[in-house]
Amino acid sequence: MPFAADRILIKKAFTNRLFQPVNIAPLIVFRIFFGFLLFYHAVSTLLNGTIYQNYIAPAFTFAYVGLEFLQPLPGSGMYLYVAFMALLALLIMLGAWYRIAMCSYAILWTYLYLIQKSGYNNHYYLVLLISWIMVFMPANRLYAFDAKRNPTISSATCPQYCIWIFIFQLAVMYFFAAISKITPDWFSGKFIAIQFSRLSEHPVLGLLYGQKWFQLFICYAGFLFDLLIVPLLLFKKTRNLAFLLSCLFHLFNSYTFKLGIFPYLSLAFLVFFFEAATIEKIFFKRKPVIHKQVERFEFSLLKRKLIITCLGIYALFQLLLPLRPWIFSGNVFWTEEGYRMSWKMMLRTKSGRIHFKVFDPESKQTWKEDPGKKFALAHLRTLATSPDIILQYAHRLKKEYTSKGYPKVQVFAIGEVSLNRNTARPLVDSTVDLATIKWQPFRHSDWITAY
Repeated sequence: MPFAADRILIKKAFTNRLFQPVNIAPLIVFRIFFGFLLFYHAVSTLLNGTIYQNYIAPAFTFAYVGLEFLQPLPGSGMYLYVAFMALLALLIMLGAWYRIAMCSYAILWTYLYLIQKSGYNNHYYLVLLISWIMVFMPANRLYAFDAKRNPTISSATCPQYCIWIFIFQLAVMYFFAAISKITPDWFSGKFIAIQFSRLSEHPVLGLLYGQKWFQLFICYAGFLFDLLIVPLLLFKKTRNLAFLLSCLFHLFNSYTFKLGIFPYLSLAFLVFFFEAATIEKIFFKRKPVIHKQVERFEFSLLKRKLIITCLGIYALFQLLLPLRPWIFSGNVFWTEEGYRMSWKMMLRTKSGRIHFKVFDPESKQTWKEDPGKKFALAHLRTLATSPDIILQYAHRLKKEYTSKGYPKVQVFAIGEVSLNRNTARPLVDSTVDLATIKWQPFRHSDWITAY
C-alpha cells in the first residue's frame, strides 16, 4: 500500500512541523498589541456611555436563547466589571500573571458577549475567539513580567502551531467575509451607497463618498481584498504590497465607519506573516537575557494527540459554523438564521417597527405592548428586526402575564421591516401565537415570513 505509506509519512511530517520550535517574537508582539487594544476598548467603553446604554438603561438584555438567566450586574456593577477588564488587559499587555489574567479576561468577555445579543457584531466575536486562543499560548515567555519574575520559563521559541493558528483564523474570517459579499446589493453598490449616504456632509470626503464610481470601487476592492489578502501576505514577493494594502484598507474603514479596535486588531495580525527575525529586529532592539533556551518542545505522545485533536476540532468548528446559513431556506439577511458568527460583515441594514398584541382567550381581554416604552431606539431597532429576539420577547411577555394571573395568554408580533431600504413588509406572521413557539437553531422557522 504505497499510497497509505505516503499518507502516513505526510501526516507525520505535518505533525512534526506543528511542534517545530520557531522564533516567538511575533507572538510576543501580538500579545502587547492585543493587550493594549483590549485596554483601550475597556477605557473607551467606560467613558463613552456604552455601559449605561447597553446594560443599565434597558429593562433587561437579550441573552442568547437558553441563556436568558444571564443578566448584567445591578447598580454600578457593570462599571466595576469593565474597569476590572481594563486592569486585566494591562496585565496581559505586560505579561504579568498572564495565564490568570488572560483566562479571566476571556471569561469576562464571553459573559459580555452572551448577555447582550442585540449589540452583536463580528468584531466582538473575533475578540472572543482570540481571547480564548491566547489563553493557551505561551505568550509570557519573553518581554514579560512573568519571565522576569521566573526566568526559568523564558524562551525565545514557541511551537509552530502557535503562529499558524492565528494565520488560519484570519484566513477563515477573510474568506467567509468575501464569499458573503457575493450578493446583488453588494456588487450593485447599493449597500455601500446606503452607508455613504450618511457621510455626504463629511467636511473632507463628503463629495467623494457620494460618487457612484467611488462606491463601486469600494465594493469591488473590498471583495478582492477579503478574497486575496491572506494569499498575498503568505507569499514573500507580494507581502510588502499586501501590508500596504492592509494599512490603507483598515485605516480607511476606521476613519469612515468608526469600527473601534477592529481595524487595528486586524493590522496586529500582520506580525504573524513576516519573518520572525524581522519582527524581532523592528520591535525589540535589545536582546533579552534567556535563562534557559528552549531548543525543542518535548511533548508526550498523549499530549501531542490532545493538542492535535483540539486544533482539529477548533479548525472544523470554524470552517463549519459559517456554513450554517446554507442549511436554512430564505434570505439570511432577512431571517437572521445562521447570521451570527458567520463573518457576514457590513452587508445589510435593517429598520423597522413593532408592537405586540397580548390576548387572553378566557377573559377576552386584549393588551397592546409597545417595547418602545422600555428600550432606547438602538435596542428597539434590533428587537424589531431580529426574529429570534422577537420570539424571546414574546416568551417574556407570556411569563409576565402569567405572573399577573393570565396563564393562557397568546402573544402576537405586529410590525414591518425594511431590508437595505427596500419596501417594508412584515417580518413575522402576525397570526402565529409566538408564546407557543420554540426556537429551532437548526431548522427554518415557518413563522418568519418569506422575502
